[in-house]
Amino acid sequence: MTPIIEAAREIPVRGDYDVIVCGGGLGGTAAAIAAARAGAKTLLIERNGFLGGVATAGMCCSIFNCYYTSDRRLGTTGIAVEVADALAEATGYGRKWHRHKGHIIYDIERGKLVLEALVDEAGADMLLQTWTADALVEDGAAQGVVVETKRGREAIGAKIVVDATGDADIAARAGAPVHIRPNGSHSLCFRLGNVDVDAFVAYFRDHPDQFPEYMDVDWTLDEALAQYADCGTFLFPHGGGMQMEAFQQARANGDLPEAVGTQGTTDACQMHALRQTSMVHVITGFTRFDGLDPDGISRSIHDGRRMAFIVAEVYRKYIAGFQNAFVAGTAANLGVRASRHLDGAFQFTASMMNAGVRQPDAVGRGIGWETAVKHPGPNAWASQACHSDSFDVPYRCLLPRNVDGLLMGAGRSISADNPWLLRAMALTMVVGQGAGVAAAVAAQTRSAPREVNIAAVQDELRRQGVTL
Repeated sequence: MTPIIEAAREIPVRGDYDVIVCGGGLGGTAAAIAAARAGAKTLLIERNGFLGGVATAGMCCSIFNCYYTSDRRLGTTGIAVEVADALAEATGYGRKWHRHKGHIIYDIERGKLVLEALVDEAGADMLLQTWTADALVEDGAAQGVVVETKRGREAIGAKIVVDATGDADIAARAGAPVHIRPNGSHSLCFRLGNVDVDAFVAYFRDHPDQFPEYMDVDWTLDEALAQYADCGTFLFPHGGGMQMEAFQQARANGDLPEAVGTQGTTDACQMHALRQTSMVHVITGFTRFDGLDPDGISRSIHDGRRMAFIVAEVYRKYIAGFQNAFVAGTAANLGVRASRHLDGAFQFTASMMNAGVRQPDAVGRGIGWETAVKHPGPNAWASQACHSDSFDVPYRCLLPRNVDGLLMGAGRSISADNPWLLRAMALTMVVGQGAGVAAAVAAQTRSAPREVNIAAVQDELRRQGVTL
């Protein structure tokens, strides 16, 4: 079939905003909340029927606790903490997560309500089940977006657009230089219901050698058990399945294949267990391809869904507490770790995450970590030990080259030499809040984002509870 030339057509204009945020993942949600709280008329656009992105549609129901330094000082502040507290409160254990190193694990269904309520309370508008189809660019500056809804194509004007799609979709459509990662790592998460979570956790009390300490989180079984006693949440670390005799036996017996279609590493088996709901969320299996390839995405999701049912049968047969478990859901979206990110004039680097690194144009603060293999098992995965001090997120890495009126609002799509650096949920919310406030200040002062008064942005961030 020859290429199709689309006929010119008139697109109705839906309205105008100070700030439009494209993408309602945690970064975009933080950006919309921040922009609205700063007084900007704000619209948040999300392709799913709910907010959260990877944190809900991707069924990755845990926030890596990189909020605290190695000596247990809170180093990340602002909306990132507010969201974690709200998700934990809705799940039933409130601020108790602050006492522990482990991930903040939450009920994703309540999480959808929590995120929508925060956006509502801030005063931002939402458009759900809406795809951003194109960027409106005039004289080298973003002027809004084109969306696809059930009513068809519509245009929406904006003084500033925040790209929080995670894949730099808007930046690419606006003509900003971008990098594409041709061999990214992706997973399809799923959850198992009707799990006797107490029995699952008790197994490790009785068989402590089967819990892979110092993997994923830099902690011991005793620390994991203490968090379970306090919060009712239990983290089994990524890569831990490879170290458990049960999964090794399932592989030896032929019950757990090494791969299901494109999905390999079926025994990685990170688990997020919730006593309150009798649910266990599982991240296992990896596919590697260009995360922008629709054929690859389709095949990976299909193979991941088949894998979920095969792995669930292994759980029922081999793992304590799972005898009556069932597949309670597979993720609506593929978990894409890195695909396309900004090629800006300034690049964020790994060394900028070191303890105590400060930036004159800081728009947020986070905690970095050291990665080291400490578990003695064969091919053990590493743990992440948080640094002794925070680092600053510089505003410059949110700015595209060649296109004005546009800011990046998701951690994995900023201008960086490695898109993995700020993709953790806490850090992407730091990026989102910084972008949202900067967008609001730029819109209200009619400034281009690259010329915005950074001191005014920092003052508003402090007013919103961010320590700088």
